[in-house]
Amino acid sequence: MRFKFAFAALFLAAAAQVFSQVSPSAIESGSQLFVGGGISSYDDNFFEDHFMEGATVWADLYPNRGPALLHGLGIEAEARDISIGRSSIAPSNLREDTGGGGAIYRWMHYQNFVPYGKFQWEHASIDFHYTGYGHDTRDLYAAGAGFDYRIRHNLWLRVGGEEQVWQRLFQNHAVSTATGIVLKPRGGTVGVSYAFNHLHLH
Repeated sequence: MRFKFAFAALFLAAAAQVFSQVSPSAIESGSQLFVGGGISSYDDNFFEDHFMEGATVWADLYPNRGPALLHGLGIEAEARDISIGRSSIAPSNLREDTGGGGAIYRWMHYQNFVPYGKFQWEHASIDFHYTGYGHDTRDLYAAGAGFDYRIRHNLWLRVGGEEQVWQRLFQNHAVSTATGIVLKPRGGTVGVSYAFNHLHLH
């Protein structure tokens, strides 16, 4: 609940300044690399509806080449560890780690407020207590959206949400069956990025 209030407050504070920041000059050119990190709060979707926290790091590369419509299309690599704040009734070692990458698109229409959407393919690891079975790995896909807000110069605030769709746990993937549990962890991240502008790509 604390995270939800913080998320809403940051969104409203940034959105309040949007209309004063629209400008043709806000559309940037030249390749950019964003490197950042933050704190995530996720419903682990493994043991009832319960939120846990952890750290997230990311790197986004935007070539900004070709037609103007493609400026803002980039690739993102991201890694996340959700392992803090287990409930008293959840497995004591419950942990969800994910890492991967995919496509991200920033709508660079405003000077300091930049919405984005993304789609990723990731690999996941989960730890839990279960008789004879307490660890597993799965592939997943994830979709998310949010915004970047320029704090100062090359420093940006990021606020975003995401939902992951894991392959089924508790089943043998060598055999195609409908058994197993599909996990759909979802949550949000607040963090900061540093932009390395006008990179030279060959």
